[in-house]
Amino acid sequence: MTEHESLQMFLNRAHQVIDLATEQNDLYNKQEPQVDETAYSSAQQQLQQTYIDLQKVSASATPQQREEIQRVMAQILKLQNDMIID
Repeated sequence: MTEHESLQMFLNRAHQVIDLATEQNDLYNKQEPQVDETAYSSAQQQLQQTYIDLQKVSASATPQQREEIQRVMAQILKLQNDMIID
């Protein structure tokens, strides 16, 4: 597997975590009865771990890859803030 393919798989995983956390945050905001506090907390933890992993990957990325990584990191930060504020 090339470095580019590896990075792309990692970014795909990051987007999956973002989607999961967004879904949990939406449920929480709607005060749905099916809100699982454990799943919500797990989504927050996964976001944090993904952010840390992206920081590590960014160090060895090309400038173009770093820009893409930074966009994903910004999405994670925004979602983390939304989850904390809500």
